[in-house]
Amino acid sequence: MVRAKCKVLLVDDDEDDYVVTRDFLSEATQFDFQLDWVDNFQLGLQEISKNQHDVYLLDYRLGKENGLELLQEAIKIGCNKPIVLLTGLGDHEIDQQAMKSGASDYLEKGHMLSTILLERAILHAIDRKQFENRQLELMSELATANQELKDFAYIVSHDLKAPLRGIASIATWLEQDYGDRLDSEGHEMLQLLGGRVRRMSDLIDGILQYSRVGRVQEEKSVVNLQDLLMEVIDMIALPVGIEIAIETELPMVFAGKTQMQQVFQNLLSNAVKYMGKPEGKIRLGHTERQGCWEFYISDTGLGIESRHFDKIFQIFQTLTTRDSAESTGVGLAIVKKIIEIYGGKIWVASEYGKGSTFFFTIPRLLDTY
Repeated sequence: MVRAKCKVLLVDDDEDDYVVTRDFLSEATQFDFQLDWVDNFQLGLQEISKNQHDVYLLDYRLGKENGLELLQEAIKIGCNKPIVLLTGLGDHEIDQQAMKSGASDYLEKGHMLSTILLERAILHAIDRKQFENRQLELMSELATANQELKDFAYIVSHDLKAPLRGIASIATWLEQDYGDRLDSEGHEMLQLLGGRVRRMSDLIDGILQYSRVGRVQEEKSVVNLQDLLMEVIDMIALPVGIEIAIETELPMVFAGKTQMQQVFQNLLSNAVKYMGKPEGKIRLGHTERQGCWEFYISDTGLGIESRHFDKIFQIFQTLTTRDSAESTGVGLAIVKKIIEIYGGKIWVASEYGKGSTFFFTIPRLLDTY
């Protein structure tokens, strides 16, 4: 069987230890090790900077300096290869410092050391470093994606809304300056133009709101959901024929107030918008279930066919024509995203023509502040 090659650098000021290490590695079964050796701190750092080895074994005792200091210097100059610190028996504090400083592993020297232990430590160090490097790559890719998303949001908000404002202004000027020369069809077309511009502006705002959820870290605090609900009801300007019944005293949670406000505002606004008749009733309350607060918002509105239950939580999905209801299809997608950020879930139960009930959960862990 062909064994994988592995270049190892040992930094150790004791030649006897080098000989022992060489003999152990020569008996290894999984790797074909090539061992190089230097006997002091400076030569060790010099070799590490060349990045020509797969693994570094650093002895803790290196004359005036020590292996922990060499480890820290290696990290400073950008070493991304696994480093194993060789320590003495009982040096547990040094072992812990080594791991905190970036070592992939540590190994106690002495009579307990063997070919099996040394090879296993090197294998473990390589696996661990590969995993860490992959994590760093993913974090870098995530940071890049976040930056691109921020740039996209900036472009959408500034570069796309500016021409929309221009179109709206021109439509207004046409109505003001040439309105008396237009027939009824002309006026209707200008109204349609204004409506399309407003809708596009609302869609852009919806995209921005959706992109901010999760990207903008809101500071968490104790939120009294009962008080917050009263504020939301005031904000949505409830139509005269719509009644809201709050059936339980809502709890306090540890969460972002703006996000909680957005959840209740979007769900209540949705219930009002799709009531489909001048009079109706909305019921709201909560229960405690399996370590979660389970909230419900029930209405006597149009209802939803079961085949649309999943679709309504997808962004830009609406169940009515664009002209029959002013909806961007973003509100429920934002609610779902917020709830999932807090570790909860959201779903709907509904019967077409008889109303809907939206349920969502928030783990009770959030109220252990």
